[in-house]
Amino acid sequence: MKFSFKHKIIFGFLLIAVLLLFVGYFAFLTTKNLQKVSNAILKENVSSLRAAQELELALLNQKGFVSSYFLDGNPVWLEILEGKKRDFETWFKNAQNVALTSREDEILEKIFALYTIYDNQRNEAIRLYEAGNTSEAKQLLLVDMKKSIDALYLECENLIAINEALIQDAEAASRKRAAMMTGLIWVTIITTLFLGSLMGFFIAHRVNEQLIRSAKMASLGQLSANIAHEIRNPLTAIKMRLYSLTRELTNIPYAGEDLGIIREEIDRIEKTVKNCLDFARPPEPNFQRCDVNKILEGTINLVSSKAESQHIRIIKRFNATPAQTEADGEQMRQVFFNLILNAIEAMPDGGDLDLSIEKREDKRMQSIIEIRIADTGPGLPVNFKRRIFEPFFTTKTEGTGLGLFIASRIIHMHKGAIEAESQPGHGTVFAVKLPVIS
Repeated sequence: MKFSFKHKIIFGFLLIAVLLLFVGYFAFLTTKNLQKVSNAILKENVSSLRAAQELELALLNQKGFVSSYFLDGNPVWLEILEGKKRDFETWFKNAQNVALTSREDEILEKIFALYTIYDNQRNEAIRLYEAGNTSEAKQLLLVDMKKSIDALYLECENLIAINEALIQDAEAASRKRAAMMTGLIWVTIITTLFLGSLMGFFIAHRVNEQLIRSAKMASLGQLSANIAHEIRNPLTAIKMRLYSLTRELTNIPYAGEDLGIIREEIDRIEKTVKNCLDFARPPEPNFQRCDVNKILEGTINLVSSKAESQHIRIIKRFNATPAQTEADGEQMRQVFFNLILNAIEAMPDGGDLDLSIEKREDKRMQSIIEIRIADTGPGLPVNFKRRIFEPFFTTKTEGTGLGLFIASRIIHMHKGAIEAESQPGHGTVFAVKLPVIS
């Protein structure tokens, strides 16, 4: 059978189309597999790293209580110490459960042995103090116990270093696999280009962007966990010293106000640390039947005083019937609080905050709950709108740029959607869409 020129052209286009579909499908599977593997490895290693960091923090939290007990003889210090010891035991068990290598197991055995010695020395020092042998007790506290806790701290640092090395090795292996897969994709793309199609190049470019984004997210997750670790240790020591200063400065004028400001700043730092940790290891939602009306109403109560102080009128348009969905109530409250607070901060000179809840059907004819949070602020520049859900992007002078990113991730974990509508000078509207349950 003789094919005409027209039939040959049609056959050639069909062949190119089939190759393009193959490239797209292969790229999709490759990206999906790499993301799945990278996320699984990162989650496992970050869990182990966090357990090691929290174990070290639980150890450091035990310092100072015996000294305080020796100073005033108040048994409350020992009661607090017992709670800190239980925290250490809990995180030690967690570290054992998530240990990934035999080297970690060996270090944990050393930590257990050293902690047993340290605890025995501490108990002996307390016994000597209570028996009246104050000098011997202080000698034990300042010399033997210091050596023991220094050795313990060193082993905890070794455990953290091993987990950081594991994350680096996992990322290197992920990059190697990505490089191999990218090579295969490029071979297919070149073949497709050889047959006259440019679409393969754009698909590969898209895949390359996804791989780069995945690698950036993994690196940012490790960086966030490390930053949080480095901040929390000195922050704990500051809080302990602040507690002591509060007791000593009760009779000094204006000291209470200064200490209150310090506490507020510490709380703000802790919130930033929590955002970083949530970014590195997002908690799994605890799904329960929830009424969105009640969650949003409770969130409004938290910010009503701030809105009133800025002369902002809150307009509520809720359904009379409950808006039921399957969700983690605390995580949804975090999303609404973040969006409402952003809206209030966008109107420093006052305005209207319009909050509405509506049941309707989406484009797929599925029942959803749409929560709209609208402000009358200055709106967002056009070039900012597409970036507001990116991690670490912020328009504020003070902010981590993680609030909207975490909110977006929470909504997607609830199988919902979040959108932003804004025009310069006409305010901003955030729409959160959640599935309805009967």
